[in-house]
Amino acid sequence: IRKHNGQGTLLFVDEIHRFNKSQQDAFLPVVEDGTIVLIGATTENPSFELNAALLSRAQVYVLKRLDDSALELLIERAEQDAERTLPTDEQARSTLKAMADGDGRYVLAMCEQILAQDELLNTEALLHIVQRRAPLYDKGDDAHFNLISALHKSVRGSDADAALYWF
Repeated sequence: IRKHNGQGTLLFVDEIHRFNKSQQDAFLPVVEDGTIVLIGATTENPSFELNAALLSRAQVYVLKRLDDSALELLIERAEQDAERTLPTDEQARSTLKAMADGDGRYVLAMCEQILAQDELLNTEALLHIVQRRAPLYDKGDDAHFNLISALHKSVRGSDADAALYWF
């Protein structure tokens, strides 16, 4: 890596798939000569959305959805930060994790809303709070499969309320 004043340059590009082919090509010379270390994030399949020249110079890392224990850890950290426990019963807490479907940002955003509640929430009360969030759906995207996955997880977990929500 070529260094300027003793430091390398790291460039993070979110939604890199939105760059067209010639814009992606503009990265090639500076990636090749080490001027920058390029980190690109995308929700799309890089094999289809990035040009072959850029992709051949990249290392692809796939970030998986968070599992139940990781979601629980995030909830516990939100509770520690708020210095109080989430006012939910165990079934509602389980429903929250099923509804998050591996999305840590979603679970943290919901924790923020739930922690603002004064009374203990059961599953029905939790669903009333979260019904304001419309699930993302785009038949040309992974959202279709994510919704099906959430439905399957809630059915396998015998969580009827979450299954109805995702259905």
